[in-house]
Amino acid sequence: MVDGVLVLVDAADGPMPQTKFVVGKALSQGLRPIVVINKVDRADARAQAVHNEIFDLFAALDATEAQLDFPTVFASGRQGWATAALDMPRKDLAPLSS
Repeated sequence: MVDGVLVLVDAADGPMPQTKFVVGKALSQGLRPIVVINKVDRADARAQAVHNEIFDLFAALDATEAQLDFPTVFASGRQGWATAALDMPRKDLAPLSS
């Protein structure tokens, strides 16, 4: 039984081949994923481009309008912070708990 799903994506690597398979299964079950783009603190991070790639992936997998309006959290596990937008303060992991 699943109530929800988090899609964890690396800010430099973007969605991996296995991401397509797993996300496809979640979307087909009507789940509305929350996307976490991690490692945005890396020098080679491309968080906004990765966000766009995830949107394109969801669209290619026939996501509904509600699923395409997925919430996104940007994070740095190493530095211990998460935020709903890249221009917001980066102080703790609270956005992951709400």
